[in-house]
Amino acid sequence: MRRTPLRRRALGLAAFAAALALPGTVESRQAAQPPLQATVQALLGGSADEWSVFAWSMDRKRPLFAVNADSVMVPASNNKVFTSIWALATMGPDFRFPTDVLVPGGIPADGVVQGPVYLRGSGDPAFGYPEFDKDPMERLRIMARQLKARGVRVVQGGVIADATVFDTLFYGPHWPADTGNGAAYYAPTVGGLPFQRNMLWINVSPGPGGTTFVREPDVPEIPVINRSSNGGGRGFAVRNPGQDTIIIKGGVAGRGPHRYPVGAADPSLLAAGALRQAMREEGIQVAGAVRRGRTPQGAKLIHRHLSMPLGQMVPKLNRDSDNFFAEHFWKAAAAHSIGVGSYVMGGPASARFFIQHAGVPYGQLYQADGSGLSALNRTSSKALVDALVYANGQPWSRVFHESLAVGGDREGTLARLFNGGRAKGNLHAKTGYIRGVRTLSGYVRTASGENVAFSFLYNGRNTSGARGVQQQLGNLLAEYAGP
Repeated sequence: MRRTPLRRRALGLAAFAAALALPGTVESRQAAQPPLQATVQALLGGSADEWSVFAWSMDRKRPLFAVNADSVMVPASNNKVFTSIWALATMGPDFRFPTDVLVPGGIPADGVVQGPVYLRGSGDPAFGYPEFDKDPMERLRIMARQLKARGVRVVQGGVIADATVFDTLFYGPHWPADTGNGAAYYAPTVGGLPFQRNMLWINVSPGPGGTTFVREPDVPEIPVINRSSNGGGRGFAVRNPGQDTIIIKGGVAGRGPHRYPVGAADPSLLAAGALRQAMREEGIQVAGAVRRGRTPQGAKLIHRHLSMPLGQMVPKLNRDSDNFFAEHFWKAAAAHSIGVGSYVMGGPASARFFIQHAGVPYGQLYQADGSGLSALNRTSSKALVDALVYANGQPWSRVFHESLAVGGDREGTLARLFNGGRAKGNLHAKTGYIRGVRTLSGYVRTASGENVAFSFLYNGRNTSGARGVQQQLGNLLAEYAGP
């Protein structure tokens, strides 16, 4: 992986404090080395240039160790630390995403809406999300029932999806090839009107005359070509990057139906199509297609769905490392900051926030996306620790701390790490991994009761070895009993 050439050798405390303007007493700035420095340098050995590590005592406001702390690297999913903090600071833990149904000009007395019904989103990643809604359609059925209760019998103009709170770049820049530009389940497309993780489910059943399929939700505007056959048991559905057509391939065995998820190329069509389906189920006649558009001024609000509080969703980013939630949080934070959720403008807006509020040094943070999938993301361990220290001092600090994975806890990405010693149940952090990158940033309490924020970033070939080193560094901090 190509990395920025900026690398610095391990710094003694005096040089380190001068370079980064870290706070501390005159005596501490004159110390030869911070605590644990020699031990850490020995652990990193000859691979030190591939690391940026920093541990900071939040109680005594001094470093415990630092190696290349201001070197910028690819953070992988440690990027979600910035995303969750920006979202919590910008919108607050009690913020609820609204999703609205509106009718321009109101509902006529005869119940025949000559134009369309509008479904307007605000980027709610939990809308119709299977983990939270046993039946993803239920929210939309409530909306359809509200339309019927207001007297709507016929809608002549279809359903228009208003996703304009976000831009129309539906996947992040330089995402890995296996995401299929938002086709993969682990990294679906990103839009201002999310629904069902922005996945179209294809239900395929074998039969005497060959296989048949049903879309879920029913959105014929998303093309599907069936090339599957009976038997074999190797069926799948796929969408090529840059195309909206889904192709079913392979053999389908057994009774079925077999369900295959594919990320929609234009995710706003899913929610609008699902609303049209719910309206028809309620006996409302709906003519016309689903399409994207902007809600006109003065449209009458028929129903508003409010999401669960943002604070309840944050663990999806940090504990579970869910890319879908991270991307929508990041674009929502950008929308609240600069007026639109934009990949192009979100990066500078994010950097500006952390420079102004967390003291992150200029040039040590750039977010190209919210999840960390993009190879263009850059940060330093110093910047991550600055952000963690900032979060620790905020009114929503507890929400953020509790969103992180905990060492040895079976729920979250640290289930197989820090399963013994003082780090177990104590160290809580965000993991990160993509090819050539292994990262870990978070908090730990030392054996002497000192609260520490840390960040261990590795960019190199030996990510398996780096994982072991990160465990040693975390355990070193947890067991530290020094002054």
